[in-house]
Amino acid sequence: MKQFFGTLLALVACCACGPTTTAPETIDWRVADLPAVDSVMGAPTRFATPLGDAVQFDGEDDAYYLGVNPLQGMEELTIEVIFRQRSGAAFEQRFLHMGTIKGERILFETRVNADSTWYLDTYIRLDKETDLVLIDSLQTHPCDRWYNLAMVVAGGQAVSYVDGKQQLVGEIPYRAINEGITSVGVRQNKVCWFEGDLYRIRITPRALAPEEFLTDQQTLNQ
Repeated sequence: MKQFFGTLLALVACCACGPTTTAPETIDWRVADLPAVDSVMGAPTRFATPLGDAVQFDGEDDAYYLGVNPLQGMEELTIEVIFRQRSGAAFEQRFLHMGTIKGERILFETRVNADSTWYLDTYIRLDKETDLVLIDSLQTHPCDRWYNLAMVVAGGQAVSYVDGKQQLVGEIPYRAINEGITSVGVRQNKVCWFEGDLYRIRITPRALAPEEFLTDQQTLNQ
């Protein structure tokens, strides 16, 4: 009987602690096998690479809409995208949009020049008074090659990278973005369709150092 009451008291004490929260886990998506796809726009085309299938987007109407927001619960994070920008694409390219359309969100974008170069544009919006754009038209890169695009958000800062080389740093009091969904290949309101290729999207719930970034692009470019 004494043992019974001891066990009962332990259970009551445990319940009094309230519900436990689960720490967010790393999200690692191969774009050819995205989870929770609610709808497919156009006809994104799978093609073989040395690392498995990637997906080509035609810049007209190809996209995936996912009924999940992978940013949930992440107070700091590192977002990486293994991508290849096609030359000759429209100037504004938006290919990863997580969160809501008009409210809190993160976007990965590029701008494509007539000389077949591109530059990175990453965007964070938390509310009407709090947002951050990291873009520099002078930091250009050749089209038609694979790259790792990354943004690290932690400690009140966001830092963008291309192949592990720092592009820009900005200040933002980041908090977890818990609402919304995900579109891949276009902005969620169906503007600025992506013309290029995507292989992988990884979202880590901590700040990675550049030496910890994915290096898939090196194999894909061989």
